[in-house]
Amino acid sequence: MLLFISCAAMPPPPPPSPYAPVYVTNRAKFSLLSPAHLETPLDRPQQITGTYGNQEFVMQAWVSADEYGVTMSLFNGFGASLGELSFTETGISLVSGVFPASAKPEYIIADFQFCFYRADALSHALKSCGLTLETRRNGQTEIRTIRERKEKIVEIEKTSEMIRYTNHLRKYAYTLEGVF
Repeated sequence: MLLFISCAAMPPPPPPSPYAPVYVTNRAKFSLLSPAHLETPLDRPQQITGTYGNQEFVMQAWVSADEYGVTMSLFNGFGASLGELSFTETGISLVSGVFPASAKPEYIIADFQFCFYRADALSHALKSCGLTLETRRNGQTEIRTIRERKEKIVEIEKTSEMIRYTNHLRKYAYTLEGVF
């Protein structure tokens, strides 16, 4: 009887996540957060310039994000569509004729969350996978650093005009301009 009562008092387990975890490092698996943790709603164009290894890229994006989800429309310099990304509580999708089928939209959304989600929610989620989030201000710049022990994995510099994202472990970086 006691076993039955104790089992009945336990809350049901959370439903399984509709998206795959993101490996921030080779060991640390980050589970994407709900759109409800967004700092501020967005509905703006962005210019994205970046590097991945020796490759450089430039693209435009229109990003809409609120407590219900995130949508990104990606364009080349001529305005031709490169793809559409959608993220909600119930799922994630990337539709593109340009990105390879192996491209995982969860990684794009994780980077977005590291830049635009509330630091308290990120800190808690990163701590649960063995990482730390440090935030500090340098004048008008907010600096977020994700670490595994003492190793700097990701660094994000945010101002009212731009965001500079650097992934030291995976060797890529990009800058978002005109985002605010």
